[in-house]
Amino acid sequence: MKNFTPTLNYLFALLISSSLNAQIENVFHSDNQNLLKDSDYELLEYQTKNEYQDAIENFNQVSRLVPVVYNFNGTWTPSSPIGLSNSSDTIILESGTVTISASTVCDNLIVNPGAAVIISSGVTLTCTVMDLQSTSQLFSSLISNGTVEGLLNYHRFTSQIGINDLISSPVSNQTFETFASTNDGELAASGLIRAFAPFNTSSGAYENYDVVTNATTVIEPAMGYRAATLVGSLLTFSGLLNEVDVLDVSISDSPSSGSWNLIGNPYPSYLDFDAFFTLNKSQLDGSSNQAIYGYDGDASNGWIVWNQATIDSPVITELIAPAQAFFVKAKVGGGLIDFTTSMRSIGGSDDFISGRSSTSPHYGYLKLNLNSGTSNFNTDFYFNHNATEGFDPGYDSALFNSTAPAFAIYSHLIEDNTGIPFAVQASNPDSINSIIVPLGVNASQGQEITISIISSDLSDTVDVFLEDTSNNTSTQLTTNNFIITPNADLSGTGRFFLRFESESLTQNESTLDAFDIYMNDREKAIIIFGDPLNVITAKLFDINGRIVSSHNLRSTLSRRTIDTSLLSPGIYVIELRGDSNERLVKKLVIR
Repeated sequence: MKNFTPTLNYLFALLISSSLNAQIENVFHSDNQNLLKDSDYELLEYQTKNEYQDAIENFNQVSRLVPVVYNFNGTWTPSSPIGLSNSSDTIILESGTVTISASTVCDNLIVNPGAAVIISSGVTLTCTVMDLQSTSQLFSSLISNGTVEGLLNYHRFTSQIGINDLISSPVSNQTFETFASTNDGELAASGLIRAFAPFNTSSGAYENYDVVTNATTVIEPAMGYRAATLVGSLLTFSGLLNEVDVLDVSISDSPSSGSWNLIGNPYPSYLDFDAFFTLNKSQLDGSSNQAIYGYDGDASNGWIVWNQATIDSPVITELIAPAQAFFVKAKVGGGLIDFTTSMRSIGGSDDFISGRSSTSPHYGYLKLNLNSGTSNFNTDFYFNHNATEGFDPGYDSALFNSTAPAFAIYSHLIEDNTGIPFAVQASNPDSINSIIVPLGVNASQGQEITISIISSDLSDTVDVFLEDTSNNTSTQLTTNNFIITPNADLSGTGRFFLRFESESLTQNESTLDAFDIYMNDREKAIIIFGDPLNVITAKLFDINGRIVSSHNLRSTLSRRTIDTSLLSPGIYVIELRGDSNERLVKKLVIR
């Protein structure tokens, strides 16, 4: 009922105003050029018609000071305020996207999580205060192509201390003293220190702000900060709207930070990652870290890594949330990052995906998960026509800091492997039925672990297998999870491999199951016994997944051999392929 009463007052005022206007028109309607009679003066107590009309206008203005609350939830109630509301009114956007197409004035604009407002070019929105809300998963957006006047408060959800968040400011001209004061009781604190820290590239460490030392420090747009609240709540950024390009943001290749830099979205709207990456990838590390690295609340379980393969895939909504910070690795010599207003986007559904080109090079995507019951770690695989089995800058991205934690799953390159642990690996779809991907798994002895597919857009005709060369097992991950309790610590690559094949090929798997493969140390050769009519080839991989040799084993003999006299002692994996393209994978030890 609190919103209904002002509406009734407003309608009552309109009724009185209309009545008085009708009265004045009746009084002054005359064939004698609107000349007044004495009785009219006595009735109206005004000397002229203009004087009376001014009084009516003043009455209308006073009566409209009764505030009206306008709500939008797909439709407006009680009516649209665009171009009509005044400085005492409140506009609330519950959901959906609203375009302000005419200059509008209000006291308070409230945009709820998931809702968005766009200011058209040439239009001015004037508000005493604008409040943009968010939750841990949903954010509000404001995009101005015109002019916005008034104080902007962006209430940015931030995780609790211990989990932390990486955030950035969507406003300008706010000092840390004002920020700390506004968020007193929410921002985690210890004495004068607050849980709000930029990443210092000179020291390679976060440095928390002090409310005294950093009182006049300006919170810079496009700079990222690690922040934490007491229980997981909103932190409020207050200032003027960032509505211009933020250019030449310096990123350093300082050895102390490993060339890593923490930057962030400077706008109170989502940021199109495609546009950002296309403009700035030349400023990033050109080797295995040409990507952005987003923190998901637990650095030990892997970062969210986006690169060109992510852009080409329709699976991921490539929008960087408002006030979201992320890490990038600078190229040699450092670089300059640009954020432009053309990158701004509204959030919500995958609207931009519907416009994706039908000629996208993306073919398929797979997210593999390692789970221990208490910990999770993911690694991604893409099939993309622009990728190869070797290293592809912008498509293959290493783990953050190129280091695998104690609990992790990752991959090595199929070809030209240099031992770098990859978080994202892309391959050409033409090779989908012939590649074997070396998997790295780190886990503790006695800890039950599960490896499973948690997301995929691969065709139903493609099966995914996890090969365990120690136990000589092959698990079809498209239908089953792989579960094991290791009797020793797992570390690195060499034991597990990922392979792909079409369902039509699996029907012929039994023709190779009968083959016998073993290492003959005396002959220094791999011995292969099997049906001579089944023409086979063989590939030998080392423990890191590198192809050591390839062999055409076409023969009329049941016994075939592969010379190993020039190979170093160690663990190897052999892949046999039959004349119907079926495969058999087995581990061998060469002494």
